[in-house]
Amino acid sequence: MRKFRLIFLTLLFSCLLVWGTFAEDIVISEMQTVVLPRDVFVGDEMEIRCTFSCDVALLPENVLSSDITMDDIPDMTVKSVSLQRAGSSYMLSMLCIPWSLGDIEIPPILIYGKADETADTESDDSGTIEEDRIFLDVPAVTIKSIVNYTGASDLRPSKAPLLIPGTTWVIYILSIIGITVIVTLVIILIKFRSFRKKVHAVVSACLVVKNYHSLKYQLRKLMKGKKPVTDAQFADIVSHLIREYISCRFAYNFRSETPAGVVAAFESITCGLFSVEVGEAVQELSDVLIRCDYIRFSDDDGENGVLSAEERVRMCVSVINAAVCLEKDNYNAKV
Repeated sequence: MRKFRLIFLTLLFSCLLVWGTFAEDIVISEMQTVVLPRDVFVGDEMEIRCTFSCDVALLPENVLSSDITMDDIPDMTVKSVSLQRAGSSYMLSMLCIPWSLGDIEIPPILIYGKADETADTESDDSGTIEEDRIFLDVPAVTIKSIVNYTGASDLRPSKAPLLIPGTTWVIYILSIIGITVIVTLVIILIKFRSFRKKVHAVVSACLVVKNYHSLKYQLRKLMKGKKPVTDAQFADIVSHLIREYISCRFAYNFRSETPAGVVAAFESITCGLFSVEVGEAVQELSDVLIRCDYIRFSDDDGENGVLSAEERVRMCVSVINAAVCLEKDNYNAKV
């Protein structure tokens, strides 16, 4: 009986010795744990990084996803678990989403570690490499309440939409118009000098055209004679119209020039660079001005002091023809 008991104890001791040789459970509780981001709220995705060291040579290529197991966590959804080397240590990374406040306990994580193939390892006669089980005791994770940061305990009242539904295209159109206006203003500021010259030229051309049509309109009214005027009044109106027209047309003040000095002033401002037709037109206007001054300042009631209807029409037609010649000529005098 004692022999059988001795044999049984010997076999039991041998089995325990063999088990201790081929498998060993390692519990690691000393590790550096980092939670990213630092402040985690319910429903946020977070990463738990555990950096640790162990005596077993865990190689990333020897640790498969099936080699890392852990129990389900009721208050947390674990999306993935991975292990990688971090220098002389190892880092376990967990991507998870918490669903409750306070401290969430994480059950021990089991890793089946295979010894480094380059290390001195013990094996039995069949060549089996010993395999160790590593338990990572991950500390609890604290999930904070967003109420502590906002100070609000009630739901905020609903607000009206910033954009009325169906009016997004209006915003797009207004944005395009605004950008176009801004770009146009920038271009105008950059090229302000040339733009100002162009605007001045356009305005001057419009004034010349307006003055030309006004001259013809007023002279035609005088030719029709609907409103009776004296010879002196007629001469004063024609003289005023001629001086206003040529002053605007050539950008020079002819209002104070004498009738005989109109031609000389015109030659001075144009430096003689005008066609024969233009010279004849200016001379015709000068002759009409001379005749108007004679009528205005003459006290003679005889033949030379009285304008007939035919002469009035002839003077108006002469002024209109001269103006047409000046407008058709390509020369545009500038001071």
